[in-house]
Amino acid sequence: HIKHAAIYTQNPGTMIAFYEKIFGMKRLTTAVTEANRGHISDGLIGLAVLARRAGIPGGLDHFGFEVEVIETVLQRIRDKHPKTIITKGLEKVPFAVFRSHDPAGAQFDISERTHEKVREGYREDGWDQPRQFNHVVIRAAQPGEVAEFYQDVFELFEVKEPPLGDAVCLSDGKVRLLILPTNNSSYISMRQGLDHIGFKVESLEQVKKDLDALATSAPASAA
Repeated sequence: HIKHAAIYTQNPGTMIAFYEKIFGMKRLTTAVTEANRGHISDGLIGLAVLARRAGIPGGLDHFGFEVEVIETVLQRIRDKHPKTIITKGLEKVPFAVFRSHDPAGAQFDISERTHEKVREGYREDGWDQPRQFNHVVIRAAQPGEVAEFYQDVFELFEVKEPPLGDAVCLSDGKVRLLILPTNNSSYISMRQGLDHIGFKVESLEQVKKDLDALATSAPASAA
């Protein structure tokens, strides 16, 4: 299952406040970095909001999978995609055991719930709430090749959405992975790799009202 995502930002505190106020996310782990920052969650996905360091661009950095047996996944990568790099996750991080990447360069963590590094909320079943994580979007020059990778390695299955052109939509049963083709409409859309994340909500109109309220009470977070 897709279980984790990470964002780098200049202002972690204001971004955390945004996700807490707008999407009802709650603390999932205790502090792992300075200023008592841990991971937050919507009950489905753990979101690490990380302080951007020199040389690291802001924005969505990677996402992560929880699997039953890590070695099975690593062996699939070695057998079917031998040029793929696999490395160990940082020791202080409460989720990532290994890090790898897909053919478009999008990086992902690999973890299993029973591993000793996995702690606190990542060992629990989570909860349901009205506003919840829905999808991860990747751009790729060859969407079919990237889709095949996730089908081979993580057993994601294709979901037939309304016509998507050359895009491919996969799912783990709860969260969707949308793979869009690169194009020349802008310099942003020509880049391969992770593009954005998306949420499903009970009411777009109510979210707009909540954003307006946040712009008044905490303008830095709303921006």
